[in-house]
Amino acid sequence: MKNTIISLTTTVLLAACAHHDDVRPGEGKHYVVIKAVDRDQGMKEALGQAEHFCDKTKNSLVVINENVDYQGEKSEKDYLDSRSTAEFVTEASTWLWILGDGHVDDAGAVAAIAGVVALESMDAPYTVTVNFRCA
Repeated sequence: MKNTIISLTTTVLLAACAHHDDVRPGEGKHYVVIKAVDRDQGMKEALGQAEHFCDKTKNSLVVINENVDYQGEKSEKDYLDSRSTAEFVTEASTWLWILGDGHVDDAGAVAAIAGVVALESMDAPYTVTVNFRCA
C-alpha cells in the first residue's frame, strides 16, 4: 500500500511539472502550438504554457505574436452552432437525469450521454500559435 501511494504521488508531481509540453524552444524566441476546440480556451492554454516555460527560468513572458486559425471541415459558424447545440443538449439532459423521475431520468441519462459523445467526437479545429520570448 505504501509503495502504491508513493508511486501515485510521484506520478502526480511529475505530471504537474510537465505543463509546457507544446512549447518549442528556440534561440531567444520560442513558440507554442495548441490544437483546441475553442479559440479562447486554446489561447489561454498556449499563453499558460508559455508563461510556465518562462517562469521556470525566473523570467517574464513577452508575447511577440499570436495567431488563431480555424481549420475545420465545415464552416466555423456551422461548427460553433453544432458545438453550442451539443453543449445545450448535454446540460439540459443532465438536469433531467438528476431531477427527473421514472422514465424522464432514463431519457435524460441517454440524452446526456449522447451529448457527451457528440462533443467528444468533434475534433479540435483551432490551431493557436504564440511566438514569445522570455525576458
